[in-house]
Amino acid sequence: MDALFFKIGIFVILFCIGWGFGRHIERKHLKELDEKEQRLAYITVDNSRFKTSAYAGQLISSNVVISHDYFKYVIASIQNFFGGRLTTYEAVVDRARREALVRLKLEAEKVGAKHIMGLRLSTTELGMQGGMVEVFAYGTAVQQ
Repeated sequence: MDALFFKIGIFVILFCIGWGFGRHIERKHLKELDEKEQRLAYITVDNSRFKTSAYAGQLISSNVVISHDYFKYVIASIQNFFGGRLTTYEAVVDRARREALVRLKLEAEKVGAKHIMGLRLSTTELGMQGGMVEVFAYGTAVQQ
């Protein structure tokens, strides 16, 4: 009986350590995203097509793959059992979209563009149990 409590105790301790590190890394990533988004705010983005051919543009793209931590997997499994929104996965997808957009703006900055037209985002679920999300972003960088 003591061995069972010991194994459960070890599992709980390791689970809490993993949860803590995952949360710390996620918060750090969100803080970095906020800083990059503020720095790149001068680059405007829209999803409309070209209205005239007066703009000289260049196709740019970026992609990102983000995975969830084990704690989010456990919570999502419980939520999936009862049905409804999987809010833990929504957070992962949101982070991936934001990161892909930041990387796209960095590509636009490299070519000297201040506007991205025709933005498209493509999201793909990777992994056997939906553990990873890939977001591919592309658009046309325009110098105005």
